[in-house]
Amino acid sequence: MKRIVALGAVLLGASTGLSTASVQESRPAEGPIHETFAIETYARRTYNYLDNMVDKDGLPYFNVFWTDPAEAAHDWPDFGDVTSRQLQAAVMARHMTGQEARNERLWYKRLLSSLDPKTGLLVRPKTSFCEPVADIGDQSLTLYALVTAYADTKDPALRDAICRMVDHLPSLHQPNHWLCGFMIKSLMTCVRQLDYKPALDQAQRLVRTVFDESPLFTPDNTFRHGGHMHGNLRTLVGAADYALYAKDPVIFSRVDAIYRYVRSEGTRFGFLPEVIGRKGDVVSCETCALMDFLGLAVTLANNGHPEYWGDVERMARNQLVESQVLDTSWLTPGDKPDTGQFTWRGVGARMRGGYAGWTSPTHILAAREELHWGGPELRGKTRAFQNCCGGSGTHAFFIVWKNCARFENGTLSVHLHIDKLLPQAEIRCYQPYQGLLTVDLRESCKVRVRIPEFVVPQNIKATSGGGEVKAVISGNYLDLGARQAGERLVVTYPMREWVEEVSIGNPGFRQYRYRVTWKGDTVVRMTPIGESVKTGFSDFDGRQVPVFYGTDGPGSLYQREYMLEETQPKPARLHADDGSLDFWFLR
Repeated sequence: MKRIVALGAVLLGASTGLSTASVQESRPAEGPIHETFAIETYARRTYNYLDNMVDKDGLPYFNVFWTDPAEAAHDWPDFGDVTSRQLQAAVMARHMTGQEARNERLWYKRLLSSLDPKTGLLVRPKTSFCEPVADIGDQSLTLYALVTAYADTKDPALRDAICRMVDHLPSLHQPNHWLCGFMIKSLMTCVRQLDYKPALDQAQRLVRTVFDESPLFTPDNTFRHGGHMHGNLRTLVGAADYALYAKDPVIFSRVDAIYRYVRSEGTRFGFLPEVIGRKGDVVSCETCALMDFLGLAVTLANNGHPEYWGDVERMARNQLVESQVLDTSWLTPGDKPDTGQFTWRGVGARMRGGYAGWTSPTHILAAREELHWGGPELRGKTRAFQNCCGGSGTHAFFIVWKNCARFENGTLSVHLHIDKLLPQAEIRCYQPYQGLLTVDLRESCKVRVRIPEFVVPQNIKATSGGGEVKAVISGNYLDLGARQAGERLVVTYPMREWVEEVSIGNPGFRQYRYRVTWKGDTVVRMTPIGESVKTGFSDFDGRQVPVFYGTDGPGSLYQREYMLEETQPKPARLHADDGSLDFWFLR
């Protein structure tokens, strides 16, 4: 079985000059590429999306519709939500690859120009599809993006703009708003990067609000009915950050308990329901939720819960990778001229490298559900993608990239079996093709390597220069002791293949069953089992809609038969981590 592994022959060129010919030329290449698993590979693929899914002025499109031809449309999230996520993604992608996105500087200027001079709040403009408001969700994302840019540049003028925004945020806080806690991580990142006490005071008030005064979570540490996964997980990422800063063990333990609940609602390969407890047959996974699950998992894993590194590795290798859009052959290309709100020119080709809004375990889109907000020009169309997820996918990969291995206090810790280039070492991992990890040391240090969950600890071995290293098993790590610069450490372990059966679905409604074939931490085959259905009840649409949980549907996922081979993969191209923009290793 072939695997779609590349974005296409060429990037699409300037967004103002896309042609039908360039769309045809950029169809994804087919055929397996046996390469080590490096996050940089997926970061590079996103530039096609970042550079091209914009209008002639660089404004990104939130909506992508499965119409004939496919179309992308501007909507109110474009000005604050989407632009902020895209800017943050562009900064993070640059740190992972050394490559600057075409629109990064434009988005930065656009956000700054959208800030009210007096309040510092981002205000959406008045358009045919948008009202001039300062929205709390926009401020949360814009603040996080601007603090990310400040951590990158240390621009004093940007610091002033950030502090002005923070000073005026209290006027927008609403205790019963479903996004009440969404701001906490943004504020805590501001605290840690700018040492700005008003941000800490607001974070403290919001934590008290969401846990005590107007609780988002139940006393037994679950989501309240209808809990939105992305919104609640972002709240928890921020609450964990606050608890560590304030040394509050009660909040930290509650966050950990809720994380374990969230984990129980998903699958081992990382599928998470977008909304807990939908009243219908449609269940889907949103990339934004994967981002915040990973942010929460690494925060906990870095601070006393190393047992969660396996969750991070499996989600990264499986559902996150599969959520990146590669096959858009199911979207009909168009060539009509753009309008102020719509574009039809090669929409599918421009989406490659972006991220899914609603996957099933077998397809990039779980169901044909319609948009139910906005004007009549938007309503009633099948939603293919929501581009809040476009920036969030790169953000998710950046979380994994920053945390897969670390050097601290003279110790190199390899948390994930993923390629990583640090000033102190180059790490290569050959899963799923071989149970092999190598560490080339550039600096003398102590070394420890996490033992994969599928490996019996006594079966993992380490050598250096052909001789055995007397390693010690310490928890879920193999402690290799003090090693010397210039050494090559070789860690080997048996690869295990096994099959599990899983089901997904909303309680009381249709359940979808799958036979999942694993090779190490990687899913190599996803097989639907049981009844194959073509439609299911959508509580959003209030009717039966086409669903894609079987073998038929748009953008097939987990086409990975080639990974069953035992072969020598070629080393992926890496980019060195300079240690900056670290928002999850909190001390």
